[in-house]
Amino acid sequence: MPACIFAFIAAHAIGQGAVIWVFISEIFPNQHRATGQALGSFTHWIFAALLATFFPAMIAAFPPGVVFAFFAGMMVLQLVWVATMVPETKGVPLEQIEQTLGVR
Repeated sequence: MPACIFAFIAAHAIGQGAVIWVFISEIFPNQHRATGQALGSFTHWIFAALLATFFPAMIAAFPPGVVFAFFAGMMVLQLVWVATMVPETKGVPLEQIEQTLGVR
């Protein structure tokens, strides 16, 4: 199980762990950016706390492989969602992102 935990930490640190902070700083229009970042940060930390709270109970109730397979499946679903729904913002001006998202 430690190998799975270390693999998760490594993958999370170079992927979703860092990307979420860039995403929430770019996706909101200027007039709502502070509120949007606060809401994004709040929900991120609440769900991180819930995960840390319930993970030991999940490991006790199910075999560790099942728990990690569940989280791996959730990451695959997230990858599909990001690939199909999240616009690329690298090198794109904020105004063009807003136009793409239909923000006035």
